[in-house]
Amino acid sequence: MTISREYARSLFAELTQSAMVPLDPDELLHMPGLRQHGHVFFGDLAVRCYKHKARWTYDERDIRAAGREMASLELRLEDVVEVHLPPYSEVADSSPEEWGRPSWRRQMVSWMFNRARHELILEGRSYDEWGDWQRIGSNGLPGELTLEGFLASSSRYRHMQNIAGTRPLQLLTWSGEHWLLPGVYVDLLDRWEEREDELVARASLCSSCGDRSPNWSDWRTPTTSGYVTRCPPCSGSAFQLYTGHLGGVQYETVRRRGTRADDYLCRLCKASQASAWDHCHEHGHVRGPLCGSCNTREGKATPYSFLQLEGGLLHLLECRSCLTQRTLPRRFHLDVVRAHLQRTERHGQRCRRQPYVQALEQAHGVHRFRLQCSGWHTTGDWTKDVTAAEVTAMVRSLVDDAVAEKATASSSRPDSGRELLHVLCP
Repeated sequence: MTISREYARSLFAELTQSAMVPLDPDELLHMPGLRQHGHVFFGDLAVRCYKHKARWTYDERDIRAAGREMASLELRLEDVVEVHLPPYSEVADSSPEEWGRPSWRRQMVSWMFNRARHELILEGRSYDEWGDWQRIGSNGLPGELTLEGFLASSSRYRHMQNIAGTRPLQLLTWSGEHWLLPGVYVDLLDRWEEREDELVARASLCSSCGDRSPNWSDWRTPTTSGYVTRCPPCSGSAFQLYTGHLGGVQYETVRRRGTRADDYLCRLCKASQASAWDHCHEHGHVRGPLCGSCNTREGKATPYSFLQLEGGLLHLLECRSCLTQRTLPRRFHLDVVRAHLQRTERHGQRCRRQPYVQALEQAHGVHRFRLQCSGWHTTGDWTKDVTAAEVTAMVRSLVDDAVAEKATASSSRPDSGRELLHVLCP
């Protein structure tokens, strides 16, 4: 019998309340490996996720079996082994392919050094004042980071607590020369790395032709029954290309008629089966069919990141009203200004670095932004006021540039289908 995520979390927590391995039952709610391989890990145990009627569920038998096994795992806290963590240089220089592979040792090193760097930023030190912050101190931690501070900060950030559904920092100790963990727990995490590698490799195979994806995430497609791996040729042969025939049509009309989006390829990534009709919430016009990932990205990602996505700006202009009015939905306006200020404002005549720009407040029709170059200059902190009329003009200029560049590309290469790339931040 399948059960809800909430009930699965409650049941697993009850079954493992006496477990010696520190666990995080909330993994069953957050499902961090869902897109990768469709499972949630607790140690080397993989619990499969199921999707039914647009809701993610679990098999109750799987939850009970995982709970009983984790509860029965014994740790002898006196039976500890040395943990040999890789140097920070190896972690920092890892290729994207290496970062995609599970490595609990590399993850712990990343936590330590990221926290040490963050502490220096919080203290307001410029980069020139950081000194030898990568040097490992007598407590095994980099820079001036203390064990108490590291553990306290980690408890506030969920992503710095969990590896394979367990919390290693609750078992980690420093001997004065080496990091130590219970041997049984180290073996458990090593087996997790192997098991996760196996599931990711299996999920990288196209479900139709068996070809392997060059990157596990490239071919993973969200569907009504869960994630499916399908290569672009197989997706292209299975689903229609959207031709823009619903341009100017209201979303409510499409919804009432029951026009299916999952008959089409996603018009943004052009590699996955669409699952929803994306539409402009201000004007109601249909923009086009999007897969679950792209639809989530449009609705929940920061406007700044979506505008930098290849094809993102032109997709927003599929709304007939946005295009004719040369505008964008209001939630994108301030990020257009942010990007404009990053591109045009500098701290002094000789500074070539882009400042960090943050929207502060709006008063009497004027938006105030804070610009910072303090990571490189101790005095690089100033404000910039932008009127509502200037915001409108910046948005209109961006849209005009996008439309003009698309027209130029279409006239010179009519069959290329090339989208505008990085109009916002060239």
